[in-house]
Amino acid sequence: MRITVPNFSLKHTLDSGQFFRYRPKGDGYECRERDLAFTVRQKGDYLAFSGTSEEHARQLFGLNQDYEKIIADLKKDKTLLPAINKYHGLRIMQRDLWETIISFQCSIMSNVKKIRLNMNCLATEFGKNNAFPAPGQMNDLERIKKCATGFRAKYILAANELVDEKWLLRLQKMNYEHAREKLMEIPGIAEKVADCICLFSLGHFAAFPVDVWIERIMEKTYFDSKKTKHNDLRAFAQERWGELAGYAQQFLYHHARHNESTQP
Repeated sequence: MRITVPNFSLKHTLDSGQFFRYRPKGDGYECRERDLAFTVRQKGDYLAFSGTSEEHARQLFGLNQDYEKIIADLKKDKTLLPAINKYHGLRIMQRDLWETIISFQCSIMSNVKKIRLNMNCLATEFGKNNAFPAPGQMNDLERIKKCATGFRAKYILAANELVDEKWLLRLQKMNYEHAREKLMEIPGIAEKVADCICLFSLGHFAAFPVDVWIERIMEKTYFDSKKTKHNDLRAFAQERWGELAGYAQQFLYHHARHNESTQP
């Protein structure tokens, strides 16, 4: 199937630390999400995919968002222009909620390469035909540890024990603040991880995850390189970008990871 996708970059979107179970294949990518395995490739303003539906592709890659308005609003902040112009087409994905929870538990004190390893291993270890295991299926701490999850293993096991499909459905109906609070009831989920889940799966674009990349680029760009508390960075983002703080964050994050002067 092929659809028209103006103002979209598959490469920037997949490579921006939102999604982890994919790999290059030919002139496109092979992706996996929960029990789906599908291929996707982009040529110009066209996106071709097989193995999934148009509805899922549009949801996953943020293609139903009013991107022109989002970018027009963000461009009012002239300091964002270099990142927006360089990475135009970067979208906020809307991923499967359960898989997103586990992937960002794996992100604690980690990096994209390691998260991808963890997630693929968990799917192989506990899933059927590399489908990602459903809530309740990752029920063996030692097998979770086999996937190089380290201290995060106990958090993954706790999520597996606390979360079921009804819990996920209730979370999807909550507003940003309530969803964030509910997520932080799961052991190991603090502000940054909760905000990632809210942003990349629940559509709460006001969420502003703060990690080392965002801390450094925000301090350098907006705080004269002064050390600034994470709560103050989040408050600044809410004041400056409001309901689009998460979109601003993603452009800043992607820009920081590809700019040697801001690397940790």
